[in-house]
Amino acid sequence: MKPAYRTLPDDWLTVAESALLLGVSRVSVYKALNCGRLDYRTIEGRKCIERRDLKTRYWGSSQRMADRPLHGLASPIAELTDAELAAYCNEHLGEAALAAAMAPIDRWIESQREGPDWALVAERLNAYLGAWSAPPWTAEEANTLALCLEMAQEVCEGAPE
Repeated sequence: MKPAYRTLPDDWLTVAESALLLGVSRVSVYKALNCGRLDYRTIEGRKCIERRDLKTRYWGSSQRMADRPLHGLASPIAELTDAELAAYCNEHLGEAALAAAMAPIDRWIESQREGPDWALVAERLNAYLGAWSAPPWTAEEANTLALCLEMAQEVCEGAPE
């Protein structure tokens, strides 16, 4: 029979008290104990958890991933078409916030579109190669072509000649 009063030290909580403090089930606390996310000490034959920073230790080790749906439910945003997603973002973010969020992505897309000036690279490559045989090339000729193309690109990008 359990005593009607608390006999544990004040800085230690039972699993039930911890679950009540955290607002989760006792099963969740036991899972955290069993997988090592929380540490316990046996006091008077009961698993006890230190009160200090309990919420930080529990929630810091059990945060759900943002891209992982809760309880197997699919995210409603995942099933939107591009047009619906754009409308949702405009409605919930606003134009200024959306533009700020999209700025790094837009810069990356622009950087992918920019490439070397291929006419200048071809001119430099032809100067390196001179009279070059038509394909098929041997392995040595293909390697030479690749090296010359790399050198031409470096020169066109401003690398020292």
